[in-house]
Amino acid sequence: MKMNFLYKIAMSFALSVSLLLGASAFGLSNASAQEVPKSQKAIVVVSFGTTFAEARQLNIESVEKRIAQAFPEYDVYRAFTSKIVMKRLAENSNIHVNDLETVLNKLKKDGYKEVIIQTTHLTPGEEYDKKVVATVEKFNGAFDTLSIGRPVLFFHGENGKPNDFTIAVNALKKQLPALQLQGKTVVFMGHGSPHQHNPAYQALQEQFDAAGLHVIIGVVEETDHPNLQDVEKLLKERNIKKITLMPLMLVAGDHANNDMAGDEKDSWKNTFLADGYQVETYVHGLGENTGIQDIYVQHVRDVIKGLK
Repeated sequence: MKMNFLYKIAMSFALSVSLLLGASAFGLSNASAQEVPKSQKAIVVVSFGTTFAEARQLNIESVEKRIAQAFPEYDVYRAFTSKIVMKRLAENSNIHVNDLETVLNKLKKDGYKEVIIQTTHLTPGEEYDKKVVATVEKFNGAFDTLSIGRPVLFFHGENGKPNDFTIAVNALKKQLPALQLQGKTVVFMGHGSPHQHNPAYQALQEQFDAAGLHVIIGVVEETDHPNLQDVEKLLKERNIKKITLMPLMLVAGDHANNDMAGDEKDSWKNTFLADGYQVETYVHGLGENTGIQDIYVQHVRDVIKGLK
């Protein structure tokens, strides 16, 4: 499960370059400069964001770069939805990333005609609805075409549309350890929502179960389900003794490093250890998974083809 040594060297060099040069090192922009558009077509890759520099490079920039490579006829821009992340980056690191509305206003001013918004959010939850969909609705009629590429988990395979949940399971298989041994499983930690239940996690769990994979999904938000207590109940029912914790999140940021794998007493790792489980941690965001990167590229392609 460790990254290849040469890959780590290459990524370390890329991180150093990107930290010095910012997103423009990969031909990207946060639409804050007065650059001249190369075309009349743009893709805005919108993410929650993170203050973790290495996680930003390995997870967010990797997805942006893959999209830029796959669609060279489009200019690719970055936007974040978390105001807290943007504020901390500006104050602590002098890194300025714009929100989606600011980027769209800039693209409108610069005369872009076709704009695709590709979200990196995993599910169509509250952040996606209020920060992406609601913002895009403000710009109806501002461009010749303005479309949104769906999150990773969206379609259920009905009416001739793809089953995004099956596709995601196949992508996530790439990072699962050997789990043939009885009593061993992967526990994924997703975000969840403090305000409304997100059924996408249960639907994904059902796909893992149907595939016969030893995986249990939980969410960090205690008010949502399946939460930590739900996970513990299922572990006991399945007589699990050994756990590998993984973030079910684009970025291995604060939740992954602290809530999941941190040294605090109430982290998932220490909670499970205190309850007698053998625990390993895999602190890598989904943005490092090439199968997940492929999904985002395909969702942009689907928008271009008119699949919504």
